[in-house]
Amino acid sequence: MKKIFTPFLILFLIIANAQEIKTIELQTPDSKDHSDLNFLKGELAGKDVVMLGEYTHMYGNIFEMKARIIEFLHAELGFNTIAIESPMYDVWKMNQTGFDPNQFNEAIWGVWGQNEEFQRLVKYIEKNNLKVIGFDSQVKNTSAFIEDFFDFCEENNIAFKLDGNDLGIIMEGVLDDFSYESYDIKFDRFEKEFQSIIKQIENLKDTEENYTWKHLTKNFLAAAREANTDTEPIIGAEMISGEQNIRDKEMADNLLSYISGNKNDKIAVWADNIHVMNDNSSIKKPIARDFVSMGNHIKKELGEKVYSLATIHANELFYENGKWVPTPVLEGSFEANLSKKNLPYQFISSNQEAMNKPFMTRLLSFEDFYEIRLDQVHDGYVFFENATLPKKEQDRITNKDSDQKKEGKTIPKIIKEDLITLKGQLLNIETNEPVAFANVILKEQEIYRVADENGFFELTVNNRMFNSAVAIISSMGFEDKSIRLDRLKDKTYLQSSFESLNEVVVTAHLTPGTVLKNAVKRKYENHTEEAFNYYRYSNAIINQNDVTKLNLDLITKNYDSGFSSEYRTTKEVDQIRWNKNLLEDKVKYTNQIYFNREDAIRYSNILHKRKYKKFDLEFVSSGLEENKGLYIIAFKTDRNRWNYTNRGYPTEYSGKVYINKESFAIIKVEENWKTHLKAEEVEKYYKDKRKYNGELSLIIKEENFSYYNKRYDGKYYPSRYFKRNYKEAALKNGETLNSVFEVDSFLYDYEFKDVKEIEYEYYGKEKMTVLSRVESNSEFWKSFEIENVIY
Repeated sequence: MKKIFTPFLILFLIIANAQEIKTIELQTPDSKDHSDLNFLKGELAGKDVVMLGEYTHMYGNIFEMKARIIEFLHAELGFNTIAIESPMYDVWKMNQTGFDPNQFNEAIWGVWGQNEEFQRLVKYIEKNNLKVIGFDSQVKNTSAFIEDFFDFCEENNIAFKLDGNDLGIIMEGVLDDFSYESYDIKFDRFEKEFQSIIKQIENLKDTEENYTWKHLTKNFLAAAREANTDTEPIIGAEMISGEQNIRDKEMADNLLSYISGNKNDKIAVWADNIHVMNDNSSIKKPIARDFVSMGNHIKKELGEKVYSLATIHANELFYENGKWVPTPVLEGSFEANLSKKNLPYQFISSNQEAMNKPFMTRLLSFEDFYEIRLDQVHDGYVFFENATLPKKEQDRITNKDSDQKKEGKTIPKIIKEDLITLKGQLLNIETNEPVAFANVILKEQEIYRVADENGFFELTVNNRMFNSAVAIISSMGFEDKSIRLDRLKDKTYLQSSFESLNEVVVTAHLTPGTVLKNAVKRKYENHTEEAFNYYRYSNAIINQNDVTKLNLDLITKNYDSGFSSEYRTTKEVDQIRWNKNLLEDKVKYTNQIYFNREDAIRYSNILHKRKYKKFDLEFVSSGLEENKGLYIIAFKTDRNRWNYTNRGYPTEYSGKVYINKESFAIIKVEENWKTHLKAEEVEKYYKDKRKYNGELSLIIKEENFSYYNKRYDGKYYPSRYFKRNYKEAALKNGETLNSVFEVDSFLYDYEFKDVKEIEYEYYGKEKMTVLSRVESNSEFWKSFEIENVIY
């Protein structure tokens, strides 16, 4: 009996052993010793391209482990080129002046360039003079790309059949907003134009520049095709990266073309797991199964010369929308099997019998498990028992969690019985038409309201307010009106503060379009492109549900690199005064105070050298002495996409530009956004971007005023910014919530020589932009008068 049993036992053990996944223990990601990676010499024998994937672009120790593997590939296997999933254009531009760590970090996507763990690779590239290329078809510095494209076409006599300005506008929309705007050119005509441009480039001499622009132009056309489709992006449990097949095909083409022309290079590719899949036909989910990744194309072309190495983890928590979400590992899954080995870091080769079967896994998902033949998808895997967020993100979450613990209970509102509700409508006295989205403000009582699109407003006040308070009613283009509440009528008429002018009255030669054209053209001689320092005094007010929660005076020292720079203005806190603060330490940083895109010269599309032509323009006059010697041009547009409004939702965008008649310098810009989103629109545009409460409607009224004064060398510099943002939300329970955020800033004490560059600080790295870094100095504020420092 024993003799019969023994062979069966041996056979059972052999089968069981064959079905057990064999792994190799790895050292920690921060290890400088590479001896544990020596097995890769056999694993990667004959491979010229190693594609290193990552489990989403969000884990610091995965970045560091990949950098460590690349160090080994270079030192032991002769890999000499890094190809990174970042813009081909931006990295190419960086390479034209030689590798520079700071410029490289700016050229690649911020998820890597701004992370400390990734800098291990950056330092290694610099120290060992490795070649680095980008292969992503997307573009980071859009404006530079478009200008370089037109310069290249002009220098090489590339002919356009369509208007170049219209082409440039569409290009910007595709690259910045991922949308195709067919206002001026239907897509089929646009597509034919770019196909013609590509053919003309292909007929040029065979140079590196011409080769690069051929691929960059093909990349752009592919992006335009994708932007023009109405299909939903591949996003969610199956494809967390959200890219569609068209981008992967272009990235593969960029890489394969480079490989074909650089046969002596051995290339390490840095990308997402999804992009470096070999074969995903075993995935049963329809979208994921049909997705043709970059790796599919490369594997088909290069065969056994390419190796795909993915990363995977067994985290049981995922940080999303400000909280930790449980993501338990499924019992019996690939990750669960690896966790049982109690090894924090492991390598798993797909070239073993135990991998030749489907596994439940969340390789391509944050939390959902589904069945995959892992040996077909990737050639190998690096397993992390715990993938950690980048240090900067850990610091930010730690601070946020600490803040949440400090929050007390919400104080319930006390509803009094002496409330009076006032309803009325605001009308244009000349046309009797409603004045939409006008401001109705009771400043002393800290009440802010905005009328709806039909001019209707509603105020609820007590008896004391009704008998004494004054409402200030204002709207861009109308004279302010102050009315005591007890004298309010059901209809209030506003007088236009601007008069439309016949163009002939203004000048016999200039139209609003030609004046604005001159102003935009002369931005470069009237407004500075040079860096400068200045101090900025700001008063910030946050009001929520008719209670002022924050009133803050703040002085910062600032560094502005000029209006044409792609880099944002940086700052450090200098003085502070907390006039009122019911938010405690919820407002901690300057980036919670200042608005983005406040400098109209830099950001406003009405001043864009191509887009201003697409606005409705007219000369207006205010009749004020202070505006003599100025052209005042009112503008508006019915184009409601980001490419014109700088807003990610439909909105009405209008305003005025004030231009010096002699120099054509822009001295003031008023911008106004009026928005009313219905329930389905609120969900569409806000659900994934903020705390979403299922609002039935959302009214948004924004105003932005930019002022410019002549300072140094006859140039005009920003001198004042005023920004007010009002939101009113109607909830399902019948409540109405409103909030106002208002910042008024004055700039002074400019420095044009010995300019000090102030480092940009981002989440987790704040030091100089922390509001609490300075104590309120009462002696300073006693003597400080803004009128004494501005001029």
